Amino acid sequence: MLLNSAEELFAIHGIDAVSNRRIVDYAGAANHSAISYHFGGRDGLLRALMERHVAAMSLRRDDYIAGLGEAPSIHDYVRSRMGPLFDVLADLPRPSWRAQFLAQMGIVPSAVEIMKSVLAESSLPDGLRFIHGEMEGIPEGVLRGRAYLLAHMVTSACSDQEVRMNEGTHKGDWEQVGRFLIDAAAGMIAGPVTSPDGAIRYPSIPYL
Repeated sequence: MLLNSAEELFAIHGIDAVSNRRIVDYAGAANHSAISYHFGGRDGLLRALMERHVAAMSLRRDDYIAGLGEAPSIHDYVRSRMGPLFDVLADLPRPSWRAQFLAQMGIVPSAVEIMKSVLAESSLPDGLRFIHGEMEGIPEGVLRGRAYLLAHMVTSACSDQEVRMNEGTHKGDWEQVGRFLIDAAAGMIAGPVTSPDGAIRYPSIPYL
């Protein structure tokens, strides 16, 4: 209940705007120290929320890895990386808050560090580490830069879609949204490189 309440409140109001006591009250817990007791504090709560999300995606990876085949395309790699996200979002009850929460995690510096740490510790299988050098003539630096942009693009798009789905103003489902975003992401990853130095510097993303 604490995790679900925190995810919803963070999604709607923003991480810095919600106090621990508000989360506890919303969850219906009598002990106002419940977050400190169960998670060791605010950072521990955010870490637990991210670990729950990453664990849910990990459960869905095997089928995607098995479907890569012997000579996977960039689209295959992108689908294998992004597919579990849309599977998780599709399995959540309505209304859901996961995509909006992830978007909030990406704009608070301390939360970003927690998110990076959890993702780096998730031990992504080698079969899905598609950024490990040049790919089809695209330098690693370009791949990393594009992956950085894609992370923000997909998170923002999913957050917007989740809001519309909660409101009942979007008639599609997560499978349709996922197909569209995977196609767009694959096109961005595989696009031609025209800049003389390959790519500008973006912050490193250890889990790619």
